[in-house]
Amino acid sequence: MLNRHFSIYLAAYILPAAVGFFAITTYTRLLSPAEYGVYVVGLSIASILGAIFFAWIKLSVSRYQAMSLEVDFRGTAMVAFALTVSALCATAPLTFLFHRDVSFELLLASVFVAITANAVDVGQEFERAKLRPYRFAAIAIVRSLASVGFGLLAIYLGWGGLGLLAAFGLGSLTGIVLNLAGDQTRIAPWQKSQLTQLARYGLPLTIGGLSVALYSTSDRLIVAYLLGKDAAGIFGVAADLPRQFLVMLASSVAAATVPIVFRTLSQEGHAATRERLNESLELLLVVIMPVAIWLALAADQVAGTLVGVDFRAGVSALLPMLVVARMLGIANQFYVQISFQLAERPFILAAQSFLTLVLSIALMFALISGLGLYGAALATFATEAIGFVAAVVLMRRAYVLPFDPGRLAGVGASAAIMAAAILVARSQVNGTGLLSLIVVSLAGGVAYAGAGWLLNVANARTLTLRLLRNFNRKALGV
Repeated sequence: MLNRHFSIYLAAYILPAAVGFFAITTYTRLLSPAEYGVYVVGLSIASILGAIFFAWIKLSVSRYQAMSLEVDFRGTAMVAFALTVSALCATAPLTFLFHRDVSFELLLASVFVAITANAVDVGQEFERAKLRPYRFAAIAIVRSLASVGFGLLAIYLGWGGLGLLAAFGLGSLTGIVLNLAGDQTRIAPWQKSQLTQLARYGLPLTIGGLSVALYSTSDRLIVAYLLGKDAAGIFGVAADLPRQFLVMLASSVAAATVPIVFRTLSQEGHAATRERLNESLELLLVVIMPVAIWLALAADQVAGTLVGVDFRAGVSALLPMLVVARMLGIANQFYVQISFQLAERPFILAAQSFLTLVLSIALMFALISGLGLYGAALATFATEAIGFVAAVVLMRRAYVLPFDPGRLAGVGASAAIMAAAILVARSQVNGTGLLSLIVVSLAGGVAYAGAGWLLNVANARTLTLRLLRNFNRKALGV
């Protein structure tokens, strides 16, 4: 079940990631860094609002609906969402007290994005918890295509970064319509006991979610404050590239594995849960390691081919360090922090996330002032490294997660072989154009796939030979 669900969720995340990557490539050619900076700042505000007001609903649904398929939490979640939207609309104008430079139009677009994006995300949590990967994939893909389509239309009409922000909200609205129209099952009425249960577990996690959102967006806001919107646009692209690839892939693994881990803990006990966790970690590293190595070692080719001329030099310089930082963040968010959820210790998660936020802000102001954009990348790396170590230490107070070096040795060896192949290919090609990107990418991809198969990483060789045997039996009529 794990491999089958993962393949579907992989498509559900990889296709929108590919669309999003196409969007970044296109937007950076059609918009100036300043216009793209408006879009980045607006998304940052929407992300913060989403973490403050809606994260508790998503986190609660992902846990309790996955553990109780017989109980329908949708009615209660809708009531919670409606109450939260009312609170958001009532308090959003307070933003002007802290950021007088934010325009009314930008705030309105950010609130619209926060509501629509989180509404479709809550719906997706129900699809994931109920193990309905096909519907999850369809909604994710349609949402992504609609967002890019509306975005290109907004740019064509001359609406710039603000129009691009509104287009993202319209794409999410398309996903909401598809979610509601496609599910014909009766929604159970809301229950006060369910609302209390969701609030008791989820609201403490709001502190952690807010800290994560502030951390993931404060870097761009601080860059915009200290260096201007042009620099924020460049830093935003450099940070978005690993996010589009690595976080999307890690999310596909989590979408397939986390609900199964929760259900295994409630039904089969700790031994089976630890085995599922080992599988989850191995699958996570198998998927994200090759992409991280490709982005870090082929940064010149990636930036030289896939982003606009005004962005290339800055993105190429920042990308390797931001990729390493994102890897540490993924290991923290998508594996170590599962410990706190399994143990139902949300305050530990909140404390670790808050520590990361404070550290990030302090390092950003300290390093950007002296080192500019490179200082921002260095601050991101240092923050992720310290945050990961802190999470591992705090894990000892929650659910201790397994770590099997022998099981992961094949992944590390395959990654090392891929890195060597990319370095050799880079030394043999000239320039940073499309041809050099293709050569470097093929060399690294073939090396990783071949090494992974020979070393039987994630049972790749075993599964391949089994499929071949089954195919031969069917061909022979056996």
